[in-house]
Amino acid sequence: MKRWHRAVALAVALVLINAATQMVIRANLSAGLYPADADSIGIPIMTTLYLSLALGPWLLLLALFATFQAVRAYCARAGTLVIAVLVILYVPAVAFALGGIAYWAAPDHYLIALAFAVLLLVLVALAWDDARALRTALPSGSVPEARPAVPATAQHTWYAIGLALFLYALPFIHNLGCIDVPFNTGYDLGLLYLGLPAAVVAIFGGRWIGTRIGWLTARTGGLLAGAALFVWLVVLGQPYVLLANALLSPQRPVLYEGVIVDKLKSGFRDRNHILRVQLASVTRDVISMEVNEHEYSRLRIGDRVAKPMMLGALQVPYIARCRWLPSARRGM
Repeated sequence: MKRWHRAVALAVALVLINAATQMVIRANLSAGLYPADADSIGIPIMTTLYLSLALGPWLLLLALFATFQAVRAYCARAGTLVIAVLVILYVPAVAFALGGIAYWAAPDHYLIALAFAVLLLVLVALAWDDARALRTALPSGSVPEARPAVPATAQHTWYAIGLALFLYALPFIHNLGCIDVPFNTGYDLGLLYLGLPAAVVAIFGGRWIGTRIGWLTARTGGLLAGAALFVWLVVLGQPYVLLANALLSPQRPVLYEGVIVDKLKSGFRDRNHILRVQLASVTRDVISMEVNEHEYSRLRIGDRVAKPMMLGALQVPYIARCRWLPSARRGM
């Protein structure tokens, strides 16, 4: 990958992040999603801008570092030091991208989180390109010992694997705007139903990938690839559980009604606004209900709240946002 391609990709990602931040926050303010006294919407906008400006030179150095011939020549003599420097360059950038995703992964702000995800994908692509470039420059003593020959793997095979993993993750993006699950996120059910098949894929897929990674031993590569596959399949399999919960029968409307007994914030930088509600039922159960920032500011302890939802086939309460879902078409 050419130097200017790398620099332009990172610059476009930063511009996209700042544009999405301004557009979403201003649109939410116009829609009345923030409290009336929220006079500090400029803080996240300017904070994102200043962080982008501060990170700009660092990202430029990251984009150009591994492309310099002097760096590659020095890598032939001291590959470990060059790799350590490259890791140091990537850590703040990846932390910025992951922090942005975690901070903005909240209702009505998912577009900003998606922009940060684009930056993360660009960083992954650059890291892969750096690994390929520096691998050829490593000193012979740093290359793992020769291993038993494995069948050659065509480049399009890796592209097909990457495409399959990407397509598997698409329902996760869909569910961000289509299905709200205030009480049960479904990750426990994802582990329950998908844990065994994910483990089988991780074992055999990890071994297959591990024997074809040239810069790691087969054992290490298999363990890393298997662990990554298991996490990917289970975590991003949660949307399939929620879709099954919303599409299978039976489906019935339920009304969660009760009194607010506590309010709290959780998550990265307190982005999740949680109400603890004691249900008006015989059991008097206390449940957690996630609301947006405006509702969190408006409601007080002791107020009564009611939340109409659907109880799906897997006993997960949810709210359907997209019209193609059966409960949404019936107005439930």
